[in-house]
Amino acid sequence: MKVLLDSHAVYWWTIGSDRLSLTARSLIEDKANTILVSAVSFYELDNKMRLKKLDLKPQELRAAVSVSGLQTLAITDLHAELAAAFEWDHRDPWDRILAAQARLEHCALVSVDGAFDAVLHERVW
Repeated sequence: MKVLLDSHAVYWWTIGSDRLSLTARSLIEDKANTILVSAVSFYELDNKMRLKKLDLKPQELRAAVSVSGLQTLAITDLHAELAAAFEWDHRDPWDRILAAQARLEHCALVSVDGAFDAVLHERVW
């Protein structure tokens, strides 16, 4: 199964938070799954770190993702095109990119955010 992690799921996984659901944790730990982290999540989390909203350094985040065997998913022009084209009230540009990537890459999205249900076939929490 291909799984794309929402930014909060990446962060909670990285710091070992119990805020990550058991279902999400099981999916990430299952070696049969391909776990993806979007480049947009690095941008969002780096921005929050810069604003001192998260207690983590960018290099710690990248090291944790690398050590865990998670794969980075680049943003393509097709992802951007679909993100802009969604008929969806949700205006968060980071979430729009994640939704487009999940749709085009045929991934389940691991997210606590039910807003994704309006545009995705599979959201897991």
